[in-house]
Amino acid sequence: MKLTRDQIRETIKGPVFSILTPFVPDTEEIDYPALGNYIEAIHNAGGKVFYVMAYNSRYCQLDWDEIKELNAFVARKVKELDQTHVVIVGDPTHCSTKVTIEFAKHAQEVGADLISLIVRERFYSEEQIYRHFEMVSEATDMNILLHEMPFLCGFGGPSVQWPVSLLDRLADIPSVIAVKEDAKDDDYSAQVVEAVKDRMSVIVSGGDQTQWLQFVDQGCQSWLIGIGVFEPKLATNFYKWWLEGNKELCDRVINEVQIPFFERAVKRFGWHLVIKAALEIRGYMSRHDRMPLMPLDDEQAAEIREVMESLPIDEMISL
Repeated sequence: MKLTRDQIRETIKGPVFSILTPFVPDTEEIDYPALGNYIEAIHNAGGKVFYVMAYNSRYCQLDWDEIKELNAFVARKVKELDQTHVVIVGDPTHCSTKVTIEFAKHAQEVGADLISLIVRERFYSEEQIYRHFEMVSEATDMNILLHEMPFLCGFGGPSVQWPVSLLDRLADIPSVIAVKEDAKDDDYSAQVVEAVKDRMSVIVSGGDQTQWLQFVDQGCQSWLIGIGVFEPKLATNFYKWWLEGNKELCDRVINEVQIPFFERAVKRFGWHLVIKAALEIRGYMSRHDRMPLMPLDDEQAAEIREVMESLPIDEMISL
């Protein structure tokens, strides 16, 4: 069953579940049994959008064949569970347009619905970036998600945001139907939502549910999950309660779980290390990664466990 672009956009509402890649501690090989179980847990919690992505999915620790293998596994596993679920996979973090086209064609072959394209080449002009996406769209029928994180500047100095005029042009390419808005700049994010919400699904990233609530009334359809990574039901319950207008329970998720988790754990040890420890604590996968990412040690992981055991996680997912 191939989803239409309208069906895909209709499904990308509420929480979008990023896929963390588990590794076997002794061998550093991808732990596919654990990954399969994790995908099933998201599905059982009511998740509908699955996103294999550059950083959470550890593309930087994988070779290109492994990225393809991972993309294929997730696409096939998710579609086995429900053909109407949306699967987003990605291309390598640093590669040529030719390689991006290769990955877009592969994504289509394995049954993914969109490919998330990240551009880590240095930015020199709008035309350079527009032409990259235009070439991909001309070479394949694959639907595209723009991974809009600040560019490395070709002229030196700090990173630069995507020009809103560029995003507006890209939104007119028929196959470009979604954007991961990853700027983490509220004023800029508001401009992006306003410019493209009528043509693209906007997935806001950074800040979890709190960030999404800032932009939902402006037309932002979805958010990339935070605490929902280690317990998917937290995200699906939050969205259900938001749809029902249950502000009290939404506020409890934010104030009693999200904020304390980020303040007491993520700020102390960093997102990528903490979330793997949290997944281990919840029984989904090992916290071990592939070097050069080093996992939290036993003492540090125990601190994360202490934080999580103090939060009403099980209460919130049982309501």
